[in-house]
Amino acid sequence: MTQSAIIPIIVIAFIALAIIIILIQSPGESKPHLLYEKNFSILSAMERSFLKVLEPMLGDKYLIYAKVRLVDIIKIRPKPDHELSAETMAKINNTTVSFVLCNTWDHSIAGIIDLANKTRTTSDDDMPDDFIDNAALEAELPLVRVPSRLQYNPEDISDILAKKIELPKEPADHANANKYGDCPSCGEPLTLLKAKHGENIGKYFLGCSNYPECKYLSMLNDNETEPTVANALQPIVTDKTAPPKETT
Repeated sequence: MTQSAIIPIIVIAFIALAIIIILIQSPGESKPHLLYEKNFSILSAMERSFLKVLEPMLGDKYLIYAKVRLVDIIKIRPKPDHELSAETMAKINNTTVSFVLCNTWDHSIAGIIDLANKTRTTSDDDMPDDFIDNAALEAELPLVRVPSRLQYNPEDISDILAKKIELPKEPADHANANKYGDCPSCGEPLTLLKAKHGENIGKYFLGCSNYPECKYLSMLNDNETEPTVANALQPIVTDKTAPPKETT
């Protein structure tokens, strides 16, 4: 083979090698590996369920703040009777309570509501609630404990709160707070939806407001026009594993 014939082969080989190196070093516009994603809510399903009962009960009398650190609620007295340990200071800084009520007109703290058996933001998962009880007692702050559950009875919650917190004289009407009832799967309020696509287009459904955590979906009796409340509470099809639903 002559020298003139070898040169093109060498050039082609170098070009092919360069292409291979480029492909190895640049595998394409692949998406970077992301570490974070948005939470569905800052509140758990139990906390959201409780808040839906609490809000209409308090009306405009109080502002409600969720997941508040103890250090933002109480402070150390200028001359404490005893020296605080580093462990106690860590508990004050890292412990949270479920809800804090503040007076609407000046944001002054009116009371604490803590859901029992919830996960706390602290390194000591076994910390007894006595610490919060004692801190609230010394700070002269009303503290109400409510058992954690997926469904809450407004009358029961009102009775519990009234023992320590002054409630509005005319609370909101709980009967109309959730006219479509609660989800039979998780206890969250149901909401009225209308299908915009697919074979059920134009039909009305009840869906769980806790979607996507809960995928309960129920077709209604009246599918031609928007159903009445009576019809909405009588589903004819129940599918707890329904596909993602269209919103109204």
